[in-house]
Amino acid sequence: MGFLAGFDDRWQDAASYLDALRHDLGEGQRLDLVPEYLAPDVVVQDGAAVLSGPEAVGTALAARRAALPGLSLCAEETLWSASAPNAFVAAQRFQCRARHGGPGLYGAPGGRALSYLEMSESWCVSGALRAHWVLRDELAILAQIGVPPEEGARWRLSQMAGPEEPPDMPDPGPGNDDAWGHTLGDLVNRIMSGDLSVIARHYDPAAELFQPGAVIGHGPAEAEAFWLGLRAALPSARFEVQHLLGAEEHLSPPRAAIRWALTGTHDGHGVFGSPSGAEVTVLGMTQAEFGPDGLRREWTLYDAPGVLAQILRARG
Repeated sequence: MGFLAGFDDRWQDAASYLDALRHDLGEGQRLDLVPEYLAPDVVVQDGAAVLSGPEAVGTALAARRAALPGLSLCAEETLWSASAPNAFVAAQRFQCRARHGGPGLYGAPGGRALSYLEMSESWCVSGALRAHWVLRDELAILAQIGVPPEEGARWRLSQMAGPEEPPDMPDPGPGNDDAWGHTLGDLVNRIMSGDLSVIARHYDPAAELFQPGAVIGHGPAEAEAFWLGLRAALPSARFEVQHLLGAEEHLSPPRAAIRWALTGTHDGHGVFGSPSGAEVTVLGMTQAEFGPDGLRREWTLYDAPGVLAQILRARG
């Protein structure tokens, strides 16, 4: 990717800018540069809440760095698209390593080594991060430190802001017009609309499935069980694919990344327990690789403890 208008000359391309964001902010190596990297009106959404402004975002980054010393993010995937002459959107997937060596986000430190998946989408405008959507496999983190999801949800609730209405997330546009992005978006949209038959028709019989809690599944039947468990928990909620990216490049399989949301009432039995009547938003991301026999690898994340925290908050 070539030089983008509005970005400092030291960023030769989008890849170098994203790598600096990963090292300096994601891994917490240069938190003193938060004002330089973040737009004044930056917003960050995770699976539980929305943060706005450089101060709030910087505080959250520092808290994660303190709780997880030695945090490293190894990029597995990056898909990007220019959304304007001075802006681009990037969907990424990271393998994260850290040690639970500090107090705060995950209770008293136990010193255990952690390994988990992180997926994100970043909208960078004129040399600054304007919006960031991020999901970490919080179920996997909690399992590794020996904490039930419900307890982790209570911790998350204690960290959430007050009852004021969170700011709206900005819209970087629908994404690029690559056919593979549309293929994945249409597939997941049809599944969440109730047409489970598309899974058997469009998934490779040996498809690998990477799911929350570091669960690895295989094949259409396990894909169907995963998506149905989520949809059954919020049967009346509105599903929306909010952004999609796709790419087909030399020596790489066709790939796609989508960001989606399931918004509505927790009124069904499923992955979040008995119906609570709470209004929740499930932020989700799905990335995929395709082969000659259909979808052959799928990574999907949503933040189950973050959703449980929303349910606890609604219950008061």
